[in-house]
Parts: sequence; C-alpha cells; structure tokens
Amino acid sequence: MYKKTDIGRYLGRLHNLIRRRLQKDCKNLNCSGAEMRILTYLLSIDDPVYQKDIENEFFLRPPTATEVLKRMEKGGFITKVTEKDDARKKRLVATEKSLALKAETVERIHTLGMDITQNLSEEEIQAFCSIAEKMVENLILTARDAEMEEKKS
Repeated sequence: MYKKTDIGRYLGRLHNLIRRRLQKDCKNLNCSGAEMRILTYLLSIDDPVYQKDIENEFFLRPPTATEVLKRMEKGGFITKVTEKDDARKKRLVATEKSLALKAETVERIHTLGMDITQNLSEEEIQAFCSIAEKMVENLILTARDAEMEEKKS
C-alpha cells in the first residue's frame, strides 16, 4: 500500500531518470535536456513565443529562463527578435540549426514518452495525466497562498 509521502519520492525518481535520459540524448546535439524540451516546444508552436511563454510552460523563474535562453542563443539554436510595436518584447525564433534538428528532437521526445508509458494502458495514462495536473494545480495554489502570507507579514 502506497502512502501520500511516497508520491514525492516517486516523482523525484521519475524526474531524475527523465533528466538523465534527456542529457544522454542531447550530448551529440550539443544542448542540455532543458534546452531540448524548450526547443521541441518552440518548434511545435505556430504562434509567436516569448520568454514569458517559456516560463509559464516549464514553470521556470525569470532568471532561470533568461539563462537557458542565453545558452540557446549562444549555441545558435534561437535568435531573439524585437517586436516592432513593443521594443521590450523579444520573440524567440528557431534558427536554421534548430530547424535542421526538428525531426530528431521530436523523435527523441516521442521515444522517451513511449518508453515511459510502454506498460501502461490508455486509461492509466489518462489517469496519471489527470492526477499530475491536479498535483501541479495544488502546488501552484500552495505557492500562491504562501506568497500571500509572506506579503502580509
């Protein structure tokens, strides 16, 4: 019988295994796992993408997102294009180098997903995603409540 306290341990183990797998997969692409996930996201979105979108999608703090995006820009994976109507906004644009890697990055993320779920039924996958979504919402609410309490004191 699992206990509530086991959930964090299992999620931590899963996170570490996924992170290691992505790092291994990314070695010959000369990028980190985080950069590959961001790149895959950027290449799969048709709408303009900004740093704030990356922060929201991956739950990154602004300084962390800034550092990852700087590395990606330095590595030649993205460029930042200033918007004409608002010079403060910088659109993230995939470079030719990134576009050339699109099929490979998408395939690696797809293969990772298939490996993770290989012994799971469709119902188990749906249940996991639904539960994980609720856990994310719980942590967001808890963090928001803690921030409000801090502001009061």
